[in-house]
Amino acid sequence: MKFLIVGCGSMGRRRARCLHALGHRDIMAVDIQEERLQRMASELQAEPCGDLEVALQKQPDFALICLPPHLHYDALLRCIAARVPAFCESPLVMTLEQADEVIARSEEAGVFLAPSMTYLHNPIHLKVAEILRNGTLGRPLAAVSHAGQHVADWHPYEDYRLFYASKRAEGGMCFDMLPHEFHLFTHLFGPVKALTCMARRRCETIETDPGACDVYDVLLDMASGVSLMVHEDMFQRPFNVYRRIMCETGAMEWNWHALRVCEYGASQFPGSADWRTVELKAYDFEQMYVAEIGHALNSLRGEEVYGMPPRRERDILRLVLACEASSASGTQLELQERED
Repeated sequence: MKFLIVGCGSMGRRRARCLHALGHRDIMAVDIQEERLQRMASELQAEPCGDLEVALQKQPDFALICLPPHLHYDALLRCIAARVPAFCESPLVMTLEQADEVIARSEEAGVFLAPSMTYLHNPIHLKVAEILRNGTLGRPLAAVSHAGQHVADWHPYEDYRLFYASKRAEGGMCFDMLPHEFHLFTHLFGPVKALTCMARRRCETIETDPGACDVYDVLLDMASGVSLMVHEDMFQRPFNVYRRIMCETGAMEWNWHALRVCEYGASQFPGSADWRTVELKAYDFEQMYVAEIGHALNSLRGEEVYGMPPRRERDILRLVLACEASSASGTQLELQERED
């Protein structure tokens, strides 16, 4: 297969490494920054192409769109017009109107699109889903997800004021991270019944346009009866991820390195809770990216059913936009996500 990577920043290079890990070396690359393009060529042996149209004329079998969020829409439409199936980083596009057009055109042309669903391939999240299915902790009742990092530490190789995180119209802080949270928790708990959000600017030393919020605090009422709190920020130092699910007879908590489970036996107050670490054989954080691309390719070949089809991804985008609408209006929004 011949692959095309559109965008040679950190995610573009990561996706090239994913392809290498899967045994694919025939890779073309496109980027408007010559330095990034040449780095992709020298480090990962990708063939540099002048621009996207030139690359599409060479008829790649699969494109991986790794551009800033506001550029996804145009790149997707070009791939669809060229009949080139594509994987796209999150968020798929920036508006529901763009999503509707991309979906309609891809369905009309019969072009396979694979929106990113990285978190659903992490081995820790697979184990969490397995434990919930087994029911050993009883029914889940509440969950908390707290994730944060400083925007200046996110892309340390470039000034954050010059790339999309500092501009809401191009993606902004947190906007491209919230979909991953919603991918995970709607997968675990099902659709969202209602939500309320505070999207704010908290850190006075971060320089961005006024519309780029550095924190989203979201309270979600899941249709399954789970109360979910999601905190996503771009001012936190040091980087932190903490997630916890509270069930009827126990709890789980995890970060990117380890998963712990506590099954209720008897009253533990004021003693120590009996937590046990779940063994994850040969755990590798990067493997979720490789598994995601492997799943997309298997789905392209018809061997699997892709786990985040474009219409499902539209529902995720709807949740993210609902967070901003709730914050702007100061109200709780009632909504029912499709279950398909």
